[in-house]
Amino acid sequence: IESAGMLKMDFLGLKTLSILNTAVKNVKLTTGKKIDLDNLKLDDPKTYELFQSGYTNGTFQFESYGMQKHLKSLKPDRFEDLIAMNALYRPGPMEYIPNYIARKHGKEKIVYDLPEMKEFLSETYGITVYQEQVMLLSQKLANFSKGEADQLRKAMGKKDAKLLEKLKPKFFNGGQKNNIKSNVLEKIWSDWQSFAAYAFNKSHSTCYSVIAYKTAYMKANFKAEYMASVLTHNQNNIEKISYFMDECKKQDIRVLGPQINESAHDFVVNKEKEILFGLGAIKGS
Repeated sequence: IESAGMLKMDFLGLKTLSILNTAVKNVKLTTGKKIDLDNLKLDDPKTYELFQSGYTNGTFQFESYGMQKHLKSLKPDRFEDLIAMNALYRPGPMEYIPNYIARKHGKEKIVYDLPEMKEFLSETYGITVYQEQVMLLSQKLANFSKGEADQLRKAMGKKDAKLLEKLKPKFFNGGQKNNIKSNVLEKIWSDWQSFAAYAFNKSHSTCYSVIAYKTAYMKANFKAEYMASVLTHNQNNIEKISYFMDECKKQDIRVLGPQINESAHDFVVNKEKEILFGLGAIKGS
């Protein structure tokens, strides 16, 4: 129905949002603080320290071993790094992660095919990471309209050879009108075609990175309350409970056994910042 001009919407349910909600309630119970996750500053030093150390087990999108290894090398210190890593850590673009890291730390030269490309590629150190970058550059370099730029994005993403064939002359004509040499235009076009197979949507990556940042913020600043919530929302999976109890041990959080007078159905945090095992996680309860 999208091709007929109808609006297509995808709705995705995330357990992570429930984990965050419960973690905020835990903090209110233990400290009296009301955390407003919708208005967090995106420059919290403790949160970036957590990302830099790779202690991201239990966070959203950043907890795989490979991602943790890259985070330790990258040492992210700005929100844009998280967005880029979220987009790059997938089959295809993953090969560009070492270049991204080397360029961030000044170990590899940042090169642009044209000086005009710096405006849209500087935030990713000269590497084209997002579909939006292709759209903006096609408008700037070849005078594409916003509609044509979106057509280009779709054609590249879906490898629509017919549409690409139709748009290529427009790209070259527009570029030549802007005094760009045809060999440079050819290189840019061919780079885009190979890149488009894995190009990621920046707005999608940004939304996911915001959620990832919130989980890391809670873990970095309220680790017992956050891990209690993670355990609560995995209490029907004994393997995950064991995994996250090990994570608590690494974070120096004590997880006490169930106590009939103090424990609740969920995992809760006591005054000593210890986690009490949830009665709901006991088999057969």
